[in-house]
Amino acid sequence: MSRIVESHYNPPSETGAVRVTKGTPGGHPADGMTAEVNIGDGAFSSIINPQSFANGGPKWVMRYGNPESIRYSVARLLESYDYLLSSNINLTEATRRLRLLRAGRLALQESKHEPR
Repeated sequence: MSRIVESHYNPPSETGAVRVTKGTPGGHPADGMTAEVNIGDGAFSSIINPQSFANGGPKWVMRYGNPESIRYSVARLLESYDYLLSSNINLTEATRRLRLLRAGRLALQESKHEPR
């Protein structure tokens, strides 16, 4: 089971910990749309925060809203997805990472955005 944390860095989070991307001073259109999952060895992958679907989520913004406002968040999601499919990691490592990403998503679905 993944644990939702406020920060990955202070104190350092464990593998599988998930942090909702938010807290930009003054607010940002992408706040709360994505989350970062600690996949170990200092690496992190981005996932869509399933709780963001209540307000449309990144897919809605890219289709009907202002795509430029969340372009960097979407680029980060695509980068994580592309790396998972790449030949830079073997199938065993890709499967391990996919399980961590799915566990992080499940933790967010079952929570109320509150770090533990």
